[in-house]
This record gives sequence, structure tokens and C-alpha cells, in this order.
Amino acid sequence: MMLATAWITPVAGLLLGVSLVRANSCNVASTRRLVIERRADWLLGLLVAISWAGFVLLGFAFLTPINLRFPTDVPITMSLVTGSILLGVGALLNKGCFLGSVSQLCRGNLNYLLTLTGITLALSTYSHAPDTVDLARGRYAAEAITAVHLTWYGCLAALLFCVMIAFSLIKLHQRRTITMMALIMVGISGGFIYSFNPDWSYTSMLDRAVHGNLTARSWPLEVGAASMFVGAIFSSILGSKFTIIRPSFLVSTGCLLGGFLMGLGAKMIPGGNDTMMLWSIPGLAGHGLAAYLIMILTIASGFGLLSLVRPRKQNVCQKQDA
Repeated sequence: MMLATAWITPVAGLLLGVSLVRANSCNVASTRRLVIERRADWLLGLLVAISWAGFVLLGFAFLTPINLRFPTDVPITMSLVTGSILLGVGALLNKGCFLGSVSQLCRGNLNYLLTLTGITLALSTYSHAPDTVDLARGRYAAEAITAVHLTWYGCLAALLFCVMIAFSLIKLHQRRTITMMALIMVGISGGFIYSFNPDWSYTSMLDRAVHGNLTARSWPLEVGAASMFVGAIFSSILGSKFTIIRPSFLVSTGCLLGGFLMGLGAKMIPGGNDTMMLWSIPGLAGHGLAAYLIMILTIASGFGLLSLVRPRKQNVCQKQDA
């Protein structure tokens, strides 16, 4: 890897971190907004980020001679379904997904240090996984384009990406909101990262660290993961959103357990929702879309149950007061 190319991941990671704090990129918060407030705008924003990541991946594949890799499509098994459910339940307990946890931690909420601890524990204890190296690196872009992207459903997905990109540009022109710009930058920076380093994510860095697989050759991945946190902290301070929140027992326990379940789920799928959003789904891997939808459905079911329980409790309290 040439030195100039190697630095793309750390720089893109920095931009991704800066954008995460400004974007509504948490799947838990977006799903809660849909279920509780009946508003789908934040989930639509996540689709904008996914579409821009797909645009970057496809752009590199068609327009440049570099030897790209696209995600390998794996069978939808019970392991994947179970992992997706665990990921959704863990995100609910944690009150944030993989990307949302980064945003919360870098805004000063120290409870989310326990999320990283839980993820690390899961990565160190869960050993059942497919050949994760081959799955992470994926297949050659030429093979993926022939097998998927030139089919009718591949063209339909590309059309959806174009529609969402046009939608985001129109919204950006009309309102010039920082949130929409941040969502676009999340997709673009994520697309750049996975175009050059498909096995990147901060959880994969933790996994390599836990199992003693950090090497000098993988420095762009490690520096890229660290630069994402640096960028998010910088963006929080710059936007006056950085406030130290000390850990509380109840919240930190939820973060620890939630992080552990999220880590288990990511191992079983394999990949967390960050990988799904910025590589698997943009790369048109069917298992990535299936895992993502199951995770969202699990989170939505959790909020749906909570919305049924809470009004009942309120009614009981009102009767007692009467």
C-alpha cells in the first residue's frame, strides 16, 4: 500500500468522527423517533448516509483502476438472525448503537466507556465465527459487479441510491442544515474508508487488540479508528456539545450488558451496524440488509412494548390518585 493511499483511512476516519456528532446517525434514536413520535425523518437520514456510501463504492469500482473489494454475501442463517436480534437488544439496553455510542462517548458521557468494555469482553470470549478475515476483506469488485450490480435488483438499488442522493442535495440546497451535511459526510467518508480498507471498524481494531493481532502493516486501520474518536471529540468541543457526564450504576450497567450483547451479535453476523451501513448494504450484500432490518425490527419492538407498558402504569397511578 502506497503511503498516500494508506493515509486515506486515517483522514476519512477523522472526517467520519467530526460528522457523527453532528448527524442523527444512531439507529436506536432514529427508531425510537419512528415508533414513539411517528416521525421517519431520522431513519430517512440514515438511508441518505447509506446511499452516499454506495455512491462512493460504486464510483471507485467503475471509474478507477484500483483493485477494490466488495462485501461477500453470506447465507442468512440462524446464527445471523440470532446475532441481529442480540445486536438490537444490546443497542436498546445500551441506548445507542455502535455509531451512537461513539457520538455519546465523545460528547463526554463516560457511561459509554462501559460499552467499549462490554464489546471487548464479548470479542474476547466469543470464539465461534466463520473465516472472518476472508469475510471482512470480501470479494473482488469485478466479481461483485457481475454477480449483483448488473442484475435488475442491483440496478434498482443503484437507482434508490441516486434518488436519495438527489433528495439530500435538494434538502441541503433548501435549508443548508448542518445535520444533512453531516449525514452526507458520514456516507462519503465511510465509503472512502471501506473502499480502501474493507476490514476497518473500531470493533475490528478491538478484536485485533484482544487477540494480539495488531501489526505494523495494519497501522492505517488502527490510526483510522483512533482518528474517528479524535474527530468526534473535536467536533463536540467545537459545537459546544462536550459535557462530562459521570457514570451512574444503572446506566453504566446497561451500557456494559448492552455492549456485551452488541459484541456477541457483531461476531455472529458478522459485523456491527456501522459495517452494515457503510459497507455491506452499500455493497449490496443481502445478508447485510437482512441483519440490519432484523436489528431495526428488534429495536422497534422494544420501543413498542415500552410504549404499551408506560401508559398502563400512568393509568394505574391516576386511578390511585383519584
